[in-house]
Amino acid sequence: MKRLFIVRHGKAQPQSGGSDFDRPLSPQGEADAHTLGQWTAEARQPGAPLCVSPSVRTTSTAQCLVDVWGEPSSHIQLEEQAYLASDRAWLGWINAWPDAHDTGWIVGHNPGLSELVERLTDQPIWLPTCGLAEITLHVDAWAEAFAGTGRLRGLFTPKSAMKP
Repeated sequence: MKRLFIVRHGKAQPQSGGSDFDRPLSPQGEADAHTLGQWTAEARQPGAPLCVSPSVRTTSTAQCLVDVWGEPSSHIQLEEQAYLASDRAWLGWINAWPDAHDTGWIVGHNPGLSELVERLTDQPIWLPTCGLAEITLHVDAWAEAFAGTGRLRGLFTPKSAMKP
């Protein structure tokens, strides 16, 4: 059994003349990413794959996570082709992960990530910014992950972390 954590980047600053790729996190996006890091600290296996889109907002989200987890930035694996990647592209990278770890993490963009959740679990889920879907994959190897092999185990959103 494998566990996959799919994270959509934190809320970004509005686009103001620059490229979409270079948009930084907003202050709320940074705060949400730190909260997500705290919420997931116990689920993180040191050294497990952390595959990240190379955009500024995704790398910043991943950096917030590893900072909270106490891991070095070198654990962030940039996937150069992952900017706005499709669900099929993400699944291809996941299938190539070594089986030494039973958990893996990705940080990227919609619509590809929400489509990946749906592909793996047959459940339509739209991840909000800084949303996380935790999926249990009923496989022994990452290469065996494909459509319908997963079950949605949990969903984190910034609003779910707020206290009433």
